[in-house]
Amino acid sequence: MDAPSLDSLRQQIDAIDGELHGLICRRASLVGQIAAAKPAGGLSMRPGREAQVLRKRLAAHEGEFPAAAVYRMWREMISAFALMQTKDLKIAVCRPADQPGYWDIARDHFGCQVPMVAYESPAQVLAEVRSNPATIGVAPAPIEADTAPWWPLLASGEQTLPNIVARLPFLTMPNARARGLSALVLARIEPEESGDDRALVSVQASTAISRNRIAGALTKAGLPAFISALDQLMAGVHHYLLELPGVIADGDERLRGLEQALGLDRGSVAAIGAYAVPVGARP
Repeated sequence: MDAPSLDSLRQQIDAIDGELHGLICRRASLVGQIAAAKPAGGLSMRPGREAQVLRKRLAAHEGEFPAAAVYRMWREMISAFALMQTKDLKIAVCRPADQPGYWDIARDHFGCQVPMVAYESPAQVLAEVRSNPATIGVAPAPIEADTAPWWPLLASGEQTLPNIVARLPFLTMPNARARGLSALVLARIEPEESGDDRALVSVQASTAISRNRIAGALTKAGLPAFISALDQLMAGVHHYLLELPGVIADGDERLRGLEQALGLDRGSVAAIGAYAVPVGARP
């Protein structure tokens, strides 16, 4: 049997292109119907569901077409559809002049359609998110060496404070300037489960607490063991950022049990968000 001609193969590709475009338009129509059925206002972002969709697509992918390209295609669609539902959606990115990689991380996740604005500091990003519920923030992930950590600000309980709802990159891109960088996404929504998640809990104490004491208190409160525990001292107050399996709401009674187990007479415990574990991340 003769092999198909180049013209025939190109015609088949053209037909597939038409089918793909038609399916995208159908998906957009369904998104429009969903938007019409929702109450006005609010942020059209579902980080947990987005992670589920992306994991499913990557797990089902096969062949020579790059998996990273599949990821980018779906991320572009997810963000464009979110913009359809939230017209004033904006991304505030902490992108210091000497660290352009954070812009790449945000762009790779949120795509080229959603407006992005660069800021020099996490405090500026946080202020933008607090001032506009349709703004999503991207800030560097905390590290021990931070001299002015931003995440303790999330534990004050003020109404306009956002939650941490995602960790980036969800899938590392092969050509990004962001190798070795990690960022957290801030939004004024509640984090949701994706099936493989990490909760972030802030502990503030007037005196230092050992990792062993924290581990024992978690067990006593009925909470899972921490995956990591970051310790930072600010103005004489010790701030611990605990990373635990799952998603933990700030109203979870186990957090009050943790306060009691730690004996925090002049301290507090607060859930400040959660994120879906990125693809390929180690436990």
